[in-house]
Amino acid sequence: MSIARALLFVALASLAACGFQLRGEAKLPAVAHVITIQAADPLSPLKRDIETALRRSGADVREAGGEGVATLKMPVMKLSTEPVSISKNARVKEFRVKYQVEVELDAPDGKVLLKRTPIELTREYSYDETQALGAQAEEELIKKEMGRDMVQQVLRRLESAG
Repeated sequence: MSIARALLFVALASLAACGFQLRGEAKLPAVAHVITIQAADPLSPLKRDIETALRRSGADVREAGGEGVATLKMPVMKLSTEPVSISKNARVKEFRVKYQVEVELDAPDGKVLLKRTPIELTREYSYDETQALGAQAEEELIKKEMGRDMVQQVLRRLESAG
């Protein structure tokens, strides 16, 4: 048992020595602690997930703007799937999932803190028509993972606006 603890200690010490640390919650600019979100799709899971992440970071997320409320604008929110390669039998072998979002952050006084910034994530996966159900599940999993990654990308952009 003491060997396992020693190995654990060495592993943790190595991580600490290289500067590794858990990311933690987003550190929002002071002017964005009271914020509203204007999204191209107001009912999208991305908007809901960003609201949740902002609340975890200590932000007061409002339904509508007003005095003292910053505005996160997401005028572009596109999730698409396109074929990448086709077999000799004219069947799709690989797909690419592309997630495109544009974000902009305005201070409560209307000053632009973050100019309209495009964020794009892509993932590719193989498609086997004999495993159609599995491929469908894989695509859904990829889209969920990309949604989580997109939330983190948006939060990083907001952090950089401060």
